[in-house]
Amino acid sequence: MNLRMEQLERRLVEQHHKDLFLQTKHTLAAIDVLADEHRRFQSIQAISGVRIIGSEEALFYETLTQVKETIVETLEKTLADLEHKGDKHYHNNFKDGVE
Repeated sequence: MNLRMEQLERRLVEQHHKDLFLQTKHTLAAIDVLADEHRRFQSIQAISGVRIIGSEEALFYETLTQVKETIVETLEKTLADLEHKGDKHYHNNFKDGVE
């Protein structure tokens, strides 16, 4: 995912839309903070004797990974729409536009 983000950053800078990249980067970082807070909370719970269900933990982290992937895919679609702006043969991903 890091390589994809680097490529997207270069393409967005060329399109003068670095703000989109930064917003996405900050969103992904917020999800990482949420995962870390959850991990710490679960550690505290485990220390205090609460039984942690591993399958639920795996599902939680898998869901976060899917959310992050969806956010990056949305940025890729947005960038594709920006790059094809004005192309009448291109079918936009977002009907409401990207500007």
